[in-house]
Amino acid sequence: MSAPTSERALRLATVAVALVSCSLTRPEVTACSSSSRCREVFGFGSVCNRDGYCEAVAPNPRCNASFPKDLLSRPESYPSAILIGSLMDRSLSTHVAREAAIILAATQADEAGGLDGRFFGVVLCDIAKNTNYDSLDRTQAAALAARHLADAYGVSAIVGPSASTDAVLVYDALEQRDVLLISPSATSPALSAIDGKNPTDVAPGRFWRTAPPDTLQGDAIALYLQAKKAGPVAVIHESGAYGEGLSAVFEATFSGLGGQTTRVSFSTTAERDAAVVATGKGSASWVLFVSSQTADAVAFLNAAATASGYAQKQLFLTDSAANADLFKGTTGASALFPKVRGSRFAVPAGDVYELFRASFKAAFKADANEYSYVSHAYDAAWLTFYGAARSQGQEGFVHGLGIARGLRRLSKGAGADVQPASWAGVAQALATGGSVDIRGASGELDYDPLTEETRGPVDIWKITGQSFEVEQTLSP
Repeated sequence: MSAPTSERALRLATVAVALVSCSLTRPEVTACSSSSRCREVFGFGSVCNRDGYCEAVAPNPRCNASFPKDLLSRPESYPSAILIGSLMDRSLSTHVAREAAIILAATQADEAGGLDGRFFGVVLCDIAKNTNYDSLDRTQAAALAARHLADAYGVSAIVGPSASTDAVLVYDALEQRDVLLISPSATSPALSAIDGKNPTDVAPGRFWRTAPPDTLQGDAIALYLQAKKAGPVAVIHESGAYGEGLSAVFEATFSGLGGQTTRVSFSTTAERDAAVVATGKGSASWVLFVSSQTADAVAFLNAAATASGYAQKQLFLTDSAANADLFKGTTGASALFPKVRGSRFAVPAGDVYELFRASFKAAFKADANEYSYVSHAYDAAWLTFYGAARSQGQEGFVHGLGIARGLRRLSKGAGADVQPASWAGVAQALATGGSVDIRGASGELDYDPLTEETRGPVDIWKITGQSFEVEQTLSP
């Protein structure tokens, strides 16, 4: 975000600290065998301790913000709230914007009456690597926060995390817990079958995403570089689901088109920097850099700006780099910008997106166009609300698998836009067993029932000034 006041507005909107009260909604001590029983008696914010008695949830500094902002400090004010969680890295303004989009969706759903008079609440967790919290890296923090959301608050769904590597560990951390995980931007092909290869209406997957998988992005990069008659392409990629998955798709497609590649992976910053320097000395005419972390893309450009060999090379980045955070750390590498190309799933457009963009601007004084996957985060939150309506109406209570069953009902039937005005009608249709064909702010959300994946075009971008300009759009 270009204006400091806009970034402050986003942060103030999302990081309103609200510590959990030490008092329960009823004074007597209650024996328990599970935290779910404590929540039945006292509401969320109560857990079953090791001695078999209900007690208040111990505050978690990573998960002490919420919507409404007094949700955790005054749980008695929201006795029947339907809780979801959020996992975002607040050290990145892009993630702050995604968190704000989740808050916007919850605000709108609650203003429209909630679900049968029950409000939606969001427990917001910061998964940034931050020693003020603990010594955990981001992936470890995401897994820890996810378990806290499930065990301490009994959330039925979590929006996030954004990175594929984080999503893998979070999914594993939630094993045996009835919680839906829906990411706005974890695009690795490795996630496609993480929850089973044969989902059904009765037994749906627990992992969903509002962005398409990177099989499409990898193919698009290969098609673009083949059309450019790129010589040997050197691929530098992070270890893990995102880097390995996207790189493998690109290499297979590019090789099939007659192209040649070399690949080197990195797991640490030292390995990353060594790979950048060594690749600069190689003969490749293009360098494809693949990482789920914007910080890695920033480091790559900064290193390439001074390393030998890069004056003769073209550079290609991926979707994780296409946000305002890239420009904040690369002021010394701006001379490379004309040589940089990149890919991302196409920037949303159309009436649904423009309404979302206007609402986001009004609420947070920020332009959603400046950040990647913000509309996808908004859609992800709304999809959990839709799934909750189906779960409540058809199964009598809201839970993770019930929400997932609802998500399988959003790609056929009468059309409806993701917006507050359609909420009552969509909720009613799903609650009574119907289906709705949802159009999201991020685009069409047509999920294939065999894969529970959606599709979308891929933009090839270039840098113009301090913004990303679409050079062409591909539909592999």
